[in-house]
Amino acid sequence: MIGVIGPLVKGKRELRGSVAPVALFGVGAVAGAIVTGSLIGVLGAVAQSLAGERTLALVVGATGCALLLVDLRLRTPSLQRQTCSTWYRDRGARRAWALWGFDLGLGFSTIRLSSLYWLTALVVAAFVSPFLAPLVLAFYGLGLTAAFAAAVVAQSRSTTPEHGSPGIGLLRAAGQVRLVSVAFLGVVSLVIVSSAAWS
Repeated sequence: MIGVIGPLVKGKRELRGSVAPVALFGVGAVAGAIVTGSLIGVLGAVAQSLAGERTLALVVGATGCALLLVDLRLRTPSLQRQTCSTWYRDRGARRAWALWGFDLGLGFSTIRLSSLYWLTALVVAAFVSPFLAPLVLAFYGLGLTAAFAAAVVAQSRSTTPEHGSPGIGLLRAAGQVRLVSVAFLGVVSLVIVSSAAWS
């Protein structure tokens, strides 16, 4: 996602017409998240019909703990692909922003920094009404949009020299987000397992 910001803040690092691209990205991100939420809702309906809440909590919590261990070894399960960098040139700016949003909004189709997304998907499948799963995941798309908008603003205010890499600061921030995500994954997983074990 870091490279996607480039076309918005080239040159003098001014925010030039960035509202429309961020809005298009947001529409795509929410749409992609709703598609994934619908699929998770279907899987959740099956899981909820087969197992009780306590069993689902134990499975989700234990899986979250396993994902934490995998993350600590820097082996987060994900597809090893990024959004297509040529869409901007090949399909035009408007389509590219919406496609990038949709691709990232799907959640599973690109590299994950941590397994927190997978734990979220499991929690939604196990405990959220299948009809509400798309709505819950839509908030993931909105979160991506907010993060993207904040990154655009931060990048436009960056003091990186023109010959320097504009994404270095964002890469450092991504590392910090990963650290916080992994810590949160661990805490939430342990809380789920302990609450299921004591109920």
